[in-house]
Amino acid sequence: MLDDKLLERYSRQILLPEIDLVGQEKIRQASVLIVGCGGLGSMVALFLAGAGVGKLTLVDADSVEVSNLHRQLAFRESDVAKPKAQALKDQLLALNSEITVTAFLGRFGVDPESDTGLLGDADMVIDATDNLSSRHAIERSTRIMGKPWIMGAATRLHGQVAAFSQSRAEGCYQCMTPSEDNSHGFDCRNEGILGPVVGVIAAWQAQDALLFLSGQNLEWGVLRIYDATQQRIDRLVVTPRAECHAS
Repeated sequence: MLDDKLLERYSRQILLPEIDLVGQEKIRQASVLIVGCGGLGSMVALFLAGAGVGKLTLVDADSVEVSNLHRQLAFRESDVAKPKAQALKDQLLALNSEITVTAFLGRFGVDPESDTGLLGDADMVIDATDNLSSRHAIERSTRIMGKPWIMGAATRLHGQVAAFSQSRAEGCYQCMTPSEDNSHGFDCRNEGILGPVVGVIAAWQAQDALLFLSGQNLEWGVLRIYDATQQRIDRLVVTPRAECHAS
């Protein structure tokens, strides 16, 4: 149960009727797996740690680079060359010492047995990767284990978010993006990215996760596409494809 210290800490969140005491306790008991600790993952993790998600597991094999700092605001210059998952863990615990944070210095989708272990007690999975093959790996593993997940992507001045339920009754990521070929995809190394666009997408992902974890319903299978040049949001409904072997 929430003690007086935690009630004060999360008081502004508890005031929301959509959260309340019951929702905050659910958030405190929740476990979230974040795959990728770069632009999206680091920002999502800050939101979830601040909100009091009880257990966060961070997965990333890369180290902090100076070119990351304009958008990966969880990191400092002193973190350059450190493993991202470990550096992010340190920042999250400095923000909220009441939570549990685990750092896994590796890649998701390489070892199925390791992926299964990482997914074990996760109530929600956050995709903060930057390539199609990793998202398809997340889709396959979470579908097998009946876990909901929220994909996110951002490049240039655009971003995308979609949430997929445990059942995939709404369709799956493979229905939306059948190919795993990333050779024609965009990435921020080649195309660039504006930091606040990452913040917008990460905030949507964190918002969806917190609403779900607190017991609220989500719009599953709706792809939200953000265009920063026009401050525009388009919505596309994912539908199951008959030829999708995952459906």
